[in-house]
Amino acid sequence: MKLNKIIIKNFRSYYGENSFELSDGLTLVIGDNGDGKTTFFEALEWLFDTSKDNKSESNISEMRKAEMGIGESDEVSVTMTFEHGGEKEICKKFIFEKTSDNLLKTRDFSFVGYEIVGSERHNRDGKILLESCFDTVIRRYCLFKGERELNVFDNNTALKTLVDTFSGIKQFDNLVEMTSYFEQQSDNLVTKELRKDKKQEAIIKQLEFDLGKVQSEISDVRHDISTKEKAVSDYETRLKILEENQDACENLQDINARIEQKKNEQRRLLGYINLDYNAMLLDDMWILRAYPSVLSEYQKKVSALSREKRKLQKAEDERIAIEKGKLEAIREIQKLANNATPLPWNLPDKETMQEMIDDEICKVCGRPAEKGSEAYNFMVNKLNEYLEHIHKESESVQQQEAPIKPLFENTYINELHTRSIQLSGDTEQELSKLATIIADRLSFVQIRKQDLEKVNKDLTEAEDSKMQLLIQTPDLTEEMLIKNFKDFKGLSDSSKRASLDLQDLKRRLEELEIQKQELKDKQNQIVPSNGIVRIYQKVHITLERIMKAFEAAKDRNVEEFIRTLEEQANIYLKKLNADDFRGVIKIKRTVDGSAKINLYSSNDTIIANPGGAQKTTMYMSVLFAISNITTLKRDEDYPLIFDAPTSSFGDFKEDIFYNIIDDIDKQCIIFTKDLLKFDRETQTRKLDFDKINQLSCSVYRIQKASGYDEEDLSTIQTLTERIK
Repeated sequence: MKLNKIIIKNFRSYYGENSFELSDGLTLVIGDNGDGKTTFFEALEWLFDTSKDNKSESNISEMRKAEMGIGESDEVSVTMTFEHGGEKEICKKFIFEKTSDNLLKTRDFSFVGYEIVGSERHNRDGKILLESCFDTVIRRYCLFKGERELNVFDNNTALKTLVDTFSGIKQFDNLVEMTSYFEQQSDNLVTKELRKDKKQEAIIKQLEFDLGKVQSEISDVRHDISTKEKAVSDYETRLKILEENQDACENLQDINARIEQKKNEQRRLLGYINLDYNAMLLDDMWILRAYPSVLSEYQKKVSALSREKRKLQKAEDERIAIEKGKLEAIREIQKLANNATPLPWNLPDKETMQEMIDDEICKVCGRPAEKGSEAYNFMVNKLNEYLEHIHKESESVQQQEAPIKPLFENTYINELHTRSIQLSGDTEQELSKLATIIADRLSFVQIRKQDLEKVNKDLTEAEDSKMQLLIQTPDLTEEMLIKNFKDFKGLSDSSKRASLDLQDLKRRLEELEIQKQELKDKQNQIVPSNGIVRIYQKVHITLERIMKAFEAAKDRNVEEFIRTLEEQANIYLKKLNADDFRGVIKIKRTVDGSAKINLYSSNDTIIANPGGAQKTTMYMSVLFAISNITTLKRDEDYPLIFDAPTSSFGDFKEDIFYNIIDDIDKQCIIFTKDLLKFDRETQTRKLDFDKINQLSCSVYRIQKASGYDEEDLSTIQTLTERIK
């Protein structure tokens, strides 16, 4: 089968009629995200779906809906012309009609086919024509959406379906079933007749008993094997899912650990930044920030004040000294000649002197002293001196009795000076650092804010990485990934134990089967007395051998199919991984009757977690191999259609891959965005003609028409252009 042309009309973003001519080899349909690659692929899926008449309104072009008038109608259709024993065509379509501003009705669904003979077109039922040329089993190995669908052995019926379809094994199934039935019937007949032989009765009964016992144990062991196989299969299925997502599980753990770390850093930095530094610094530091200058000014003023105090005190001391000096001088003047000691100033006393003056007689010497006389005047003068002296003495006594009032009655200035001394030294040095400490703390907070910005950025990036990872694993929630990570080792250990138990059971079954065969051989070796029974016995032995031969042939057929598939797959693996590590593909049957594809190194070590590109090329190699086997076994080829199969490839791998696919004699249609490069000048993605021109295949460019409204689906239209 070879596809020639596909026409898509009014299917979602494919407004109007869009035609694609397909080459015999590779056809690339290149478009960016949202340009319509997946829609094209889903249009083919809709065409190939023969299970139902699907005329869903969701498949109608919104742009076409929007421009239609009430009562106007059009059609949605996908048409494919192809070669299969001549040119043929199938077309699936339905009519849609606008009945009001907001309502549509769909009708007249049809799936028609045509066989083209010369210039004539012969109508055929589309479903029947498609099934006859491109049956359901083949389609299973034709369309692949993304890398996740490339593994054809993702269910336990895949291998049987492949073997049944492409190996001709069904004839062995019929033969094994038929010979098994005849063998059982002949065995029952021989046993029945041998019971009638009296000579062999005891031996027969013992053999029957032993056979019954062995058969019962075989039945129990087979039941245990079935149960254990199911457990192993369940473990393998779960482990397969875990292995497929192990990288995602581990990445999620790393991302979550990074997120938690960043959140802790965020909390720590916010704790620094959110402190009330202004209040703290104002209360504790800022008020003292100008301390050195204030202290210097304080010391200057205290020093000046101290100097002024000393100056004033000195003047006062000098004044007091002068006053004391005057008194001393008076005393000096009052000294008698010849340093004689004068009489006391108070002898005679005041009263006696006044009495002598009043009596006009000197009562010291007894001579008369008349008024006006020299003696009288002497006594009057003497009294006056006495009174003056009394007055002076009184003042002197008063001065001596009252202490001299100090000029400065308190020690405030001294205390200020002392405080000045105390505030200097270590304290001054410590407080002088406050300005630096404040600046350092403010700088510290600023740096922490910068650190917080970086942490917030890192946290956002980590959360974005987590979201992208979860988007890429749509079948698994975060909780499931975390649980899978925790469960992997436990499941792995349980799976190993179950596998070992299964091996023990199978060994026991082999032993029992040997015992059973030995007992049956003994039964077959019994020589019956009756000649007819001997004939029955020979027939039974012959049928048993035929049945076993057919069973062995069936098993060999499956193994040969798997080996052929391996050989073909490794041929393609070598091509798809030229100049790169590729390993060896091995396909092994599982206990549930399916198969598992694994990549091994040359030393027979399994590559447990191959890279994305390795896994993709491994699965694609198997798909090419199946296609080849189909051609060999059924003389029938079919195309391979891939939607974005190389998302895990790097640029170099992409270049090699497309060049190799281009050289493979196999029709492939690949929807991709790989051969686009970013144009800095126009800020758009454009075709990479340097790479495209190296290919000989057909190339189409699909892209959204410009000028669309990002919020209005009716403005979206996919434009198609054939590049080469």
